[in-house]
Amino acid sequence: MRGSVRLASRGWGGSNPAVNIFAVNWFIKGLRGNSVTFALLFASFVVGYSLSQLIHAILEKLGVHWLYVMILPVVFFTWLAKREDRIMPDESQRKRWARGLIAGSILLAMLVGWIRK
Repeated sequence: MRGSVRLASRGWGGSNPAVNIFAVNWFIKGLRGNSVTFALLFASFVVGYSLSQLIHAILEKLGVHWLYVMILPVVFFTWLAKREDRIMPDESQRKRWARGLIAGSILLAMLVGWIRK
């Protein structure tokens, strides 16, 4: 049995729709405090509200070509992440915001799950 098939049969990777590799990357970047943008993307993913899907829907309603609808959210968030130091010049403040967004979203998701029980 190949390695990827073994991992997929255990629920790791493969065709498991619950694993979003982008969310893991956003979590790591936000947890290190390097990016408030990626912490915000992770927080929106955890809470169940997709910011990239919102931008996708707006561009689609404006009649933008489907290829640009797919590419522009990535370009926008990358552009925003590269300019964070201009928007928030204090690095310690960026780290607090990034870690606060991650912790707050996880706590909110846990609270919602507890309330729905």
